[in-house]
Amino acid sequence: MRPIQLTKFILLFVLFATHTSLYAQASSPDPIEVQQKLEALETEIAKFRELLESTEGQKSSLEQNLENNEKKISEILNNIRLLQNDLKKTQQNLSSLGDQQNDLVDSQREQQSLISSQIRASYELGNQPYVKVTLNQQDPNQISRMLAYYDHFNKARINQIETYEATIQDLAVVEGEILIENQQLKQRQLKLQSQEAGLRSAQQEKRKTLAGLNTEIKKTGSEIKLKLADREQLEAILSRITVGVASIPSPKQSKPFLSVKGKMLLPVAGKVSHRFGTRRSDGKQKWNGVFIDAAEGDPIYSIHYGRVVFSDWLRGFGLLLIINHGEGYMSLYGHNQVLYRQTGDWVAAGDLIANVGNSGGQSKSGLYFEIRNAGKPSNPQQWCQIRSQAKAA
Repeated sequence: MRPIQLTKFILLFVLFATHTSLYAQASSPDPIEVQQKLEALETEIAKFRELLESTEGQKSSLEQNLENNEKKISEILNNIRLLQNDLKKTQQNLSSLGDQQNDLVDSQREQQSLISSQIRASYELGNQPYVKVTLNQQDPNQISRMLAYYDHFNKARINQIETYEATIQDLAVVEGEILIENQQLKQRQLKLQSQEAGLRSAQQEKRKTLAGLNTEIKKTGSEIKLKLADREQLEAILSRITVGVASIPSPKQSKPFLSVKGKMLLPVAGKVSHRFGTRRSDGKQKWNGVFIDAAEGDPIYSIHYGRVVFSDWLRGFGLLLIINHGEGYMSLYGHNQVLYRQTGDWVAAGDLIANVGNSGGQSKSGLYFEIRNAGKPSNPQQWCQIRSQAKAA
């Protein structure tokens, strides 16, 4: 039996209740009481996991390997995304610093030209000593003007030299920053190469694991049984989540989920290849949601404001995200390649939450998407419009 990380859910319920009390009563919860609830819930979780393990049996090593591989791939892809963002910022910084450097070099050249002109003028005046030139003037006004000219000339020369020195200092600072940014760029590029190598290795390991798992399933003829068990497992988790969040009102800043029915967008752009209520390939189960064909790596967006109550791997659904939207409504996003949100995170409509994948043993990439009302499946296409490639959010 695969360990089901329900601890996150129930701990989150306490956090939800705490958050709700702030809304409703504007008073802080008793930390001792909260701690007691946490301990009681942890005990409940442990008993629940023991029950599941005793009724479903132990998880095979291949299933465990698949979970580990897909979680590792998700982690690496998330790291790659962060590194790529850092690289982009570094390159933007380098571009900006390069512009500053060019402006300072141009300014330096202009100042050098001005200083050279002043030096030449000073040299020419130097052939006529300051005192001599001044005493040769008979007109007092002319003497005053000459003194003012010499004073102005000297101040201008001093100011120009000071400006030139400041420019040289600014240029040195910018060149130092460019050196640091280039060093950081190289370090991040090396990290990115390392992560990409790790990704290729993890993907190769996943392919081997899937091949072994598929062979094992064919030998035992357990495909239908596993699918039924996967569905029951999801229903058990959703049941506990539904009970835990039933009494929690929606945040005041969000629109009620029901009020945006038919106005929301599906989480990802693509063709709906399996519709709600139609028979699955085994002929024994129906689709409780929709499957949207999409390319691996395509962005997946939250359909509405809410809080993530599950962000983990689940057999049969791979990397799964569940968002509670309040008033009994939840949305589910399955078979993701990478999860960008964790349990407890708040999201708004249009926020990036995951990327399309084929986790959980899927043969093709795409998104499995459900909407639940009080724990019961509801047709997503009655709630959401088709998302075009142009509509990012």
